[in-house]
Amino acid sequence: KGQCVQYPGEDIVETYIKPAAARGWVVILDTQLGRADPASQVERMIAAGYLKYDNVHVAIDPEFHTGPGQHDPGIPIGTVTAAQINEVQQILNGYAASEHLKTKKILMVHQFGDAAVHDGVPFMIQDKKTVRDFDNVELVIDGDGLGFPAEKVRKYNLMTNSEVYPFVHFRAIKVFFPNKWEKRGHFDKPPITVEEIFGLKAVPGGIKMSVKPNVVIIA
Repeated sequence: KGQCVQYPGEDIVETYIKPAAARGWVVILDTQLGRADPASQVERMIAAGYLKYDNVHVAIDPEFHTGPGQHDPGIPIGTVTAAQINEVQQILNGYAASEHLKTKKILMVHQFGDAAVHDGVPFMIQDKKTVRDFDNVELVIDGDGLGFPAEKVRKYNLMTNSEVYPFVHFRAIKVFFPNKWEKRGHFDKPPITVEEIFGLKAVPGGIKMSVKPNVVIIA
């Protein structure tokens, strides 16, 4: 559970990190948790030497996190706890300080189920109001998930509301575009536009983004 299988030969991740660093690009190491816990995944990244680069950051996707006795990832939708998010932040915070990194570490957490939304989807960050701030970490909450524009914007506004969740300072939204390789219709219908993403224009139904995102993820 959560173990890293080592293969001989070239380190594929590092072949992306080094050219990106040379170009000033950011690399996000996004972990689909499965049976692993968030802290162990980040510790693996540190042990592999990936997070020593100032341009390399971390994302956690709870969707396919499986609990005891759960055999099918994503059924039901996976969750993490605020305590697990805080543990990861503490690890990143200490690592950034001890290694004297030039930049803070970004931690992005994807979610589309939330207590503030309460639409039947499991709350993907349990006890979310107890998530904390850390000096050397910039925590980004990402409004993930497929949907019509009005529903995506409504959920984004609720999940990233800093009056409800005071630790939220940085926000992201994921936009799913159709492509020729995707055959199951897993894309937004229609994808929201640039003007809608940044709150310059309301989506159909009249709702607007309450705060423009710091990050836009194209899927």
